[in-house]
Amino acid sequence: MLQRTQLMLDDQLKQDLLELAELTNRSMSDLVREFVAERVEENKKRVKRSKKMSGAEALLELAKRAEEIDKKYGYFGPTDGSVNHDYYLYGLPKKKK
Repeated sequence: MLQRTQLMLDDQLKQDLLELAELTNRSMSDLVREFVAERVEENKKRVKRSKKMSGAEALLELAKRAEEIDKKYGYFGPTDGSVNHDYYLYGLPKKKK
């Protein structure tokens, strides 16, 4: 059973949604339901996955996400972080290699 609800959308998002509805010959409501259902399902899976992770698994997942960000934005952090963590955290002098 569908229930009526109200959403606040900014002008651009509403315009994009209306255009997509017209292009796909679907109602705006139908598209919103589909998009919300997809996001809810994704987030439910992510939450379940994170609850089942051990601390080590969570750290590995975090490192994996960091690598994805590095690749996406072309950022590569320092390679000497384990040796010079005091420098990066507290501004102390760097240790020589």
